[in-house]
Amino acid sequence: MAVDAVSSPCCNTSRSRIEQLPDDVLLEIFYRLPCRSAVGCSSVSKRWCSLISHPNFIPHYINHRHQYQYIEPFTLVFQNGDDLVVLPSDNSSSESFEDFGRSGGYGRVVDFLNFLPYRQPYNDLRIEASFKDLLLVRSEVSTNCDYFICNPLTEQWLKLPRLPPTMSIWPPSQYTLVGFICEPFTHSCKVVRIHCPTREANNITLLRVETFSSETGEWSNSFVLSPQGLNPFSFVSKLHRVIACNGMLHLVQVDSGDGRGTMKGILVFDPQGGHLRYISLPVSPRGYVISFGVFQGRLRLFQRSLNLRIPDRELGYRYFSFCASDACNFSVWELEDYADAGTWSLKHEVYFKDMLSECSTFIKMVARREPVVFIAFHQNDGDIVFLNFGDDILSCNLRTRVCTLVRGIVSSMHKSSVFVLGQPSWPTPVHPLPLKFESPPPPPDC
Repeated sequence: MAVDAVSSPCCNTSRSRIEQLPDDVLLEIFYRLPCRSAVGCSSVSKRWCSLISHPNFIPHYINHRHQYQYIEPFTLVFQNGDDLVVLPSDNSSSESFEDFGRSGGYGRVVDFLNFLPYRQPYNDLRIEASFKDLLLVRSEVSTNCDYFICNPLTEQWLKLPRLPPTMSIWPPSQYTLVGFICEPFTHSCKVVRIHCPTREANNITLLRVETFSSETGEWSNSFVLSPQGLNPFSFVSKLHRVIACNGMLHLVQVDSGDGRGTMKGILVFDPQGGHLRYISLPVSPRGYVISFGVFQGRLRLFQRSLNLRIPDRELGYRYFSFCASDACNFSVWELEDYADAGTWSLKHEVYFKDMLSECSTFIKMVARREPVVFIAFHQNDGDIVFLNFGDDILSCNLRTRVCTLVRGIVSSMHKSSVFVLGQPSWPTPVHPLPLKFESPPPPPDC
């Protein structure tokens, strides 16, 4: 039997009482709400929208969070082909990104990016880069390479204009590297496409750079002179991706002649001035595998020994280390100064055999000296790194030497790309393009 919906007198009374509250009391309530709830309150009434849209609201909201020692949550996003898995940090609230992929912690891209106005199937979209709580997403079905900047929490998005024909006719490179960065105060964004280096006369190396600026709404084209000779980009270069830190974009220089794509150094590109510089590694890369990432605005390296798999009568196989000590170890370095060739500080040095864990996979790998795979640095605790052990993702505290199993990751995701999404006190807005450059809405489906 159908029941007509009626307004509850109790609800109407409560609503009228809230409307009678003065503005300063309402603001104190809004300051204490979770971010998503506060944003949602702006849709309740014109009065609430006016209070939350006021320029002073966001600074006061953020200040209130910081008074209570707000620790910014974060989410690790694993992307492997069409599959997407999100791993929220321990302090993520109910409004975090873990809501997006609900089938046992294992979702599809359509669960995560279905708010984007794109006519093709959503599993043809690929995450290209992340910066704080923003994502740069690329369309793989389009030969024109469509890009979107979006905030998955607020579902705001911006479709970038396509590359001008004068840029599209440039010989395409399979290993074009893409960086993404956003200004902290104006929230203006830049997308930077760095093409494979080319050797010119007199052994000069040039890099062709295409830059999109949300302030102008246009792509620009430039050539950057390298301070030294560079090897062509490779698949390994693309695996490391471009890391944004301190207003700079960082990409790796790999040794294309050793067959393994060993990292040789780090290229630092300034998207504002268009300058390129080179930073050496703190140690010789020979015998090591080096990965890099960011911890609280500082560039960090994760260095582990390179192991060779050899037969073993008891275990079936084990790994032999190229290091002199024949022991699998890993270290964490932090860049403290950009001057000259860079100043590195050793933060941790740990031997695999000294780590403790109840995870069965970890125990087997210790016995075999199997190599670990770096996933990401913990964004709030400088002692913790996320590592891949076989089919498991572990959180490893390098100070206490204790590894704990991270739940909710399926075994197929250990070969995926990993992106770090922040959850700041207030979500980063995605501003529209200047009016004359706004992309037209997609045509309706037939």
